[in-house]
Amino acid sequence: MGRLLSLGDGPRSSGSDRGGGVVTVRLVLVGGGHAHLSVLEAVIRDPWPGVEITLISPGGHHHYSGMVPGYLEGRYREPELRFDLIGLCRAAGARFVEGRAGRVVPPDEGRAGIVEVDGVEVPFDLASLDVGSAPVAVDLPGVVEHAFTVRPMSRAIELREALDRKLGTVPVGEAFPVAVVGAGAAGFEVALTIEARVAAAGRRPEVHLIEAGPRVLPGFSERVRRRALSILARRGVTVRADTEVTSVEADAICLQGRDPLPVCLTAWMTGAAPPPLLAASGLPLAPDGFLAVDARLRSIDGAPVWGAGDCISLEGHPGMPRAGVYAVRQGPVLAGNLERAVQEGGEGDRYEPQESFLSLMNTGDGRALLRWGWIVAHARWCFRLKDWIDRRFMRRYRELVS
Repeated sequence: MGRLLSLGDGPRSSGSDRGGGVVTVRLVLVGGGHAHLSVLEAVIRDPWPGVEITLISPGGHHHYSGMVPGYLEGRYREPELRFDLIGLCRAAGARFVEGRAGRVVPPDEGRAGIVEVDGVEVPFDLASLDVGSAPVAVDLPGVVEHAFTVRPMSRAIELREALDRKLGTVPVGEAFPVAVVGAGAAGFEVALTIEARVAAAGRRPEVHLIEAGPRVLPGFSERVRRRALSILARRGVTVRADTEVTSVEADAICLQGRDPLPVCLTAWMTGAAPPPLLAASGLPLAPDGFLAVDARLRSIDGAPVWGAGDCISLEGHPGMPRAGVYAVRQGPVLAGNLERAVQEGGEGDRYEPQESFLSLMNTGDGRALLRWGWIVAHARWCFRLKDWIDRRFMRRYRELVS
């Protein structure tokens, strides 16, 4: 059952907003992703009168995806990459409901909308979804039981704990084979940062980066891919492209047409699939199964439901990458449009995704692989830039609850 925490300055359960006024609109934020952090920030800095805000999330913390590889490497401690959702709700005068949303039912003919949370119904007048995505192909035999993922990002804690636990079972100097499935940006970073952690523990890393497609880092230029392959080769990471995984076992990964590959650990870093919440809800979906939203990040059927981050498919931009930088830039647009909606102030601003973005991938050796337009670099200054950007982003939200 969802756990309700009534937070903020006023008696939320009695129908007051943050400033003690009468509540006229109930806004429910489903998920504690990057874009919803922007919504809470906007309310903290300039309260929305007459609005009761509820945030629903499986836990009281949200972990920043950009620092997860560094956490796996051992460069960051867990508190350094987590946002305090409960603290942000308290500062915003919002309610926090701890639980997993299972279904969203939009309002209909005078009836309030409903978010079902572990058997409890949370009513809303307006809702916004920022629930991320699920890994692709988790229905393959053994994946749920034996593989580790970072979706949601809190699962990265389980991955590092499992890595450290299994390292303790292998003698110093012995081989420690690892499979990383999925050679996108996340898989590339995780393969290299796990390699670094294994080597630092005195074991001999044997990392296999497995990709069903023909190449690593799909979506990046050939120049970036060549540099990435060079980095992987220097670190001894074996790349297995055009390789299908058929199942995962506790101590092996099974590949199509090949002998099982013995491993101590499997990290499942496949692409993004729609979270189950979307298929269970009465919301319009794009052909890829994600929430279909218009340029104002609102459901394309006009229902009072908005969305942002990995869980959406933006009308007119079906190929928009599911990367954290897009969710971060959607945040202020979402916050402004929700504020207009609760105040009946017009349609709001349009979100236009950028054509490209600064990419900084942690390679686990004090360096990062940078891609910015035609510029490609792999250097320590690139990691220092990445670390500065990440820490500044975290500090922005920490200062709101300090």
